[in-house]
Amino acid sequence: MRIAALLLSLLALSGCAVVYDYVQDAAQAQCASNNSSPQDRRACEKRNAPAYNDYEARRKRLQEGKPD
Repeated sequence: MRIAALLLSLLALSGCAVVYDYVQDAAQAQCASNNSSPQDRRACEKRNAPAYNDYEARRKRLQEGKPD
């Protein structure tokens, strides 16, 4: 029973990263499919570039009241 609970909690924790990565991939694909200028496309890609670990670290810093 402990093993099942441990596996379930690990799956739940890793699930956030999986969903985040999926959404990031979809956003990157949308940036690539836009018929906009190269500068606009790069700006779009930059906005959607942070990896989940970077996002999570930034979120924690902001929650603690530390500047970005």
